[in-house]
Amino acid sequence: MKRRLKDATAWVGVIAARQQTPEAIADEAMAKLYSAYADLKGGSTDDDMFDRVAAAINVGLIRAEQIDAVCVAPMLEARDALIRCDAIRGKHGRYGFDGPGLQAMAAGLEVYEEMLRKSTPLQMRQAMTASIDRMRQQIAGTLQ
Repeated sequence: MKRRLKDATAWVGVIAARQQTPEAIADEAMAKLYSAYADLKGGSTDDDMFDRVAAAINVGLIRAEQIDAVCVAPMLEARDALIRCDAIRGKHGRYGFDGPGLQAMAAGLEVYEEMLRKSTPLQMRQAMTASIDRMRQQIAGTLQ
C-alpha cells in the first residue's frame, strides 16, 4: 500500500530547517536587531524595541548553553545589561545603557550573530521554544 503525503513538498521544509541559516535571512534578522539596539541606546521609549533585543538575547542564551560554556558568559552579561537598561527606563522614562552595559551588549550581539549564522533554523527554533518555556517556568516560580 502506497502512502500519500498531504503535502508532497514537505520534504523541502524538513531539509531547509536542517541547513545553515541562509545569509540573507541572517542579514535581515541582524539588521532589525541592531536597529532596535541602536534605538535603545538612543533613549527610545518603544517597548517593542526592548522586547526584540531581549528576546534575541534570551534565545541566544539558550543556544549558547547548547553549544559551549564559553558562549554563555557574554550572553549572561548582555542579559544583565538589559535588566539594567530596563531599570533605567523605569527611573528616567527612556531606555539606555551604562558603560559596562554597552560593552556587554556589543559582545552579546556579536556572539548571537555568530550563533545565528552557524546554526540551523531548526536549532534556533528549538532555542526559542526552550526560551519561552523557561520564561513560563520563571513566571510560575517553578524554574530550578
